[in-house]
Amino acid sequence: MDPETPSETDTLAGTTPPEQVKYPNPFIVTPTTPHTHTIILLHGRGSNGPKFGTEFITSPTSTGATLQTTLPFAKWIFPTAKKRRAVLFKRIPINQWFDIYDINNQSYREHLQVDGLQETTELVHTLIEEEIRSGIPAERIVVGGLSQGCAASLYAMLCYKRRIGGYIGMCGWLPFAKYVEGCLGISLSEGDPGDDMFETLDDEESPGFFEKSDESNGNEGERAKNPTMEAIGFLKDNISFPISDDDRLEVLQTPVFLGHGALDEKVQFRLGEQARDALKGLGFKVTWEGYDDLGHWYKIPEEIDHIKEFLTNTLGIQSSD
Repeated sequence: MDPETPSETDTLAGTTPPEQVKYPNPFIVTPTTPHTHTIILLHGRGSNGPKFGTEFITSPTSTGATLQTTLPFAKWIFPTAKKRRAVLFKRIPINQWFDIYDINNQSYREHLQVDGLQETTELVHTLIEEEIRSGIPAERIVVGGLSQGCAASLYAMLCYKRRIGGYIGMCGWLPFAKYVEGCLGISLSEGDPGDDMFETLDDEESPGFFEKSDESNGNEGERAKNPTMEAIGFLKDNISFPISDDDRLEVLQTPVFLGHGALDEKVQFRLGEQARDALKGLGFKVTWEGYDDLGHWYKIPEEIDHIKEFLTNTLGIQSSD
C-alpha cells in the first residue's frame, strides 16, 4: 500500500546546501522493444520509486498480463522523492514530494506545500525535457502518480508549457484547488457547510501569503480576462514559476485519467471528484473512474485495465495482449 509513515532521518530539504538534498536516481524500467513512449509516475508519501514501480508494472490486467508486457515499447521512470521533514510526524524526514499537515483539510498551514511543489515541478519538467532531447516527442510522454505523487505530478503537469501524451492519477487530489475554483468563478467542493475543507488561512503562520504582488509581468490584463489563464497563472505564481507572455496553454489538450476508491481512508473520495471537476472546468478531457469497494490504492485488475485502455486509446497505440 501507500505508507504515510516516517522513516530514517536525513537533512532538512530547503535549509541545507543543494548538493545535500539532490533527488535519488530514478528507478527506470527499459523497454523490451524499440523505445517509442515514456511514462513517468510518482510514488506516494513514505514510499520510493523502486518499491512503487516494481509493484505497479507487475500488477496484472484481467487477462493476467502486466502493463510492462502489454506496453513493451514504453520506458517507465519512477523517481524517488527527497527526504523532507514532515510537520505531521514531529519533523521526522520521510520521502515526500511536499510537506502537508492534513490532506483532507489542506487550508490549514497550506503554505507548507509550496517549496516541495516548486522543486517537484522542476524535477518533473526536467525529466520530460530529458526524454524530449533523447528523441521522444512530448505527445508520447505520459506523467502521473499515486496519492501524493498524483497531487504533485498533477500540479507539475498544469504548469508545463505544452501538451503531453497523457496524465494518469490514482487516489490523489489537486493542491490549492480552491484557488482554481475561485479563478473559474465556480464552486466544485460544495458539501456539508460544517465540514468545509477550505477554512480561512492561519494568519499567524502565513500573513498575506496569497496577496498579489505589485510587480507586473506584462500579461496580467489578459489573465484577468481569461479565467483559465488566471487559474494556471495562480498555480505558477504560487510556486514562483515563470509565466510566459505567449503561453497558449497547450497543456489543456492533454488527455487525463483519474481513478479513486470510494472507501479511500487517506484521501477522501470528494477530493478526487474535486480534482476531476477542476480539470474539466479548465477544459481538460477527463476520463474518470470511481471504484465502490476500493480504499487507498489502485484497483486490480479493473483499474489496471482502465489505465491500459486509456493509454492505448489516447496514444493511438496497440497493446501486445
